[in-house]
Amino acid sequence: MNKKLPKSTEVDVYEYITKELTLLGWNVKNPLRNDNGEVYKQNECLHNKDIKECLKLDRPEAIVILEENIFWIIEGKRDKNKIDTAISEAKIYAEKINKSKKIKSLIISGIAGNNDDGFIIENQFFRNESWESILFNDNKKNTLLSKKQAQYILKYSDNNYKDLPDLPDLPEEKYIAAAEEINEILHDAGINKNKRARFIAGIILSLASDFKMDINQSNACSLVETINTSIKEKLREAKKDNFLNFIKLELPSSDENHTKYKNAIKKTYNQLQTLDIKNAMNSGNDVLGTFYEKFLKYGNGAKEIGIVLTPRHVTNFAVKVLNIKNNDYVLDPTCGTGGFLVSALDYVKKTSNKNQIDNFKKNNLFGIEEDDEVIALALVNMIFRGDGRHKIKEGSCFYVSIDKDENNSGIVNPYKKDNKVQENKNPSITKVLMNPPFALKKGDEKESHFIEYALSQMIDGGLLFAIIPISVLVENSGKNWRKNLLDNNTLLASITLPDDLFYPVSVGTIGLFIKKGISHDYSKNVYFARAILDGFRKKKGKRLKNLKVKDIISEITDELQGFIHFNTDSTIVNIPEIKKICPLDINDKNLDLSPENYIDSKIPTINEIQQGVDELIRENIAFNIRFSHKFTK
Repeated sequence: MNKKLPKSTEVDVYEYITKELTLLGWNVKNPLRNDNGEVYKQNECLHNKDIKECLKLDRPEAIVILEENIFWIIEGKRDKNKIDTAISEAKIYAEKINKSKKIKSLIISGIAGNNDDGFIIENQFFRNESWESILFNDNKKNTLLSKKQAQYILKYSDNNYKDLPDLPDLPEEKYIAAAEEINEILHDAGINKNKRARFIAGIILSLASDFKMDINQSNACSLVETINTSIKEKLREAKKDNFLNFIKLELPSSDENHTKYKNAIKKTYNQLQTLDIKNAMNSGNDVLGTFYEKFLKYGNGAKEIGIVLTPRHVTNFAVKVLNIKNNDYVLDPTCGTGGFLVSALDYVKKTSNKNQIDNFKKNNLFGIEEDDEVIALALVNMIFRGDGRHKIKEGSCFYVSIDKDENNSGIVNPYKKDNKVQENKNPSITKVLMNPPFALKKGDEKESHFIEYALSQMIDGGLLFAIIPISVLVENSGKNWRKNLLDNNTLLASITLPDDLFYPVSVGTIGLFIKKGISHDYSKNVYFARAILDGFRKKKGKRLKNLKVKDIISEITDELQGFIHFNTDSTIVNIPEIKKICPLDINDKNLDLSPENYIDSKIPTINEIQQGVDELIRENIAFNIRFSHKFTK
């Protein structure tokens, strides 16, 4: 099994492995030359005396260090039809290593393909003296493993190993890289920026279908027809046939562009496979939502097309604080890609049985979205989370009323109206989660109007969470609205969110928790917090999770839930600059509802004052040194 240097046609495999492992959190530098290196590439492994003793002159495409003296073998082939050969040869390498008393190989992967045809991957795990396929939600895990995933798998070396329902998600960098690469593919194919979300939704939905699809068809018309047939099949299964026009692929009018369009489909399909989207859809993680967020935010110019997506950790925060139950009727009147609805469904799954979950996702989730391109994503997202028979409506929420049926049987449906909704005489919604579009220019519907609409659809005592710009709660122009809000409802909490939460859109925001239909009692406490840190840090224009950054949102979640539902005022400790519970100031004529108006400032210590003075002195000296020549000429 001795090999010479890789043939030129196998370079694609080698480069693909190196690129993917980097994105998946591995340090691909040679471990013998770098203290933090984790990957031996090709003949590098033969410089490890223990590995060389086992393999002689043989060497796979890559050997990854999982733990000290425990390895993962990756073998590659240039043709997709050679995947069985790749995994078989990886197994041979591993078995040679496992004869050693010093080192072991517990995971192997075969990878086959090239840049033109894409790649297929098979992973296996050594347990009870035999090799078993790594399963994820009853399906084979068909991408390379992230560092966290590999570490997680090693924990299942006992006899209880069956499946990996809680396999860690892929790193943020992987989603961002895929989003940017797909966007570049669509750009090169001449697909309009405003049509790219629809294109992605169609390709992903076709992946969900059992319809056999050959993406290597030479004729673009046939390929698009095949994909649209699979989309139609999935929509019919979900009883959402009327959404076909929002999702189906549309060939360019010019025959000259058909080849570019066909290649874009093929390349996009291959990229989506690297995210393991099909297998991961039914996991506890919102894989599709995470990808959408990255695609629209970093790969599709969300700022230009007016899309502001709510990050997953914020939707999860709101859902947990509201304590969504399986008997709640949940509405997002500006649902975007469905992030709040997905978080609500996932939260309910943790505390409900199968019948309760099925009923909740079929009858109790309501989403409305005006943007045709975005509602396609919301629909696909929800189809992957369940059976798709939820109550999502396209159009402006102001023309939709969510009513019980005429027989008052308890069944609730969204109905379109000819005129703007003024009042719902028979409301059913118990919980609202929303991030209304920011009024960035004159003529836009104000954020307060969306909140008023949502309240009109709610029962008295229902709970609402809304993200709105800080200006809505502090500027004099909104004083009358704030007074009306408090005259008819109760403010429970006001939470300042991170400044760059919606980067690249620059809008400071606050999350409001409101109880519907009960006039605000100015003697009762309100929970104020400045959650300006959320465990993310901006790096090269991207917001990425960083364990070194404080996560105030996570820190206050359980406490805020207790405050809203269980009257735990007495256990809450006020922290200057961070949080405070106190009544609203009834004498505040401006009715400023921002946390900054109530939270105490921190009194600096002598050391902090000295550090501040020292910093000012250093900055002043640096300034003088840098610019002194300009003043001496």
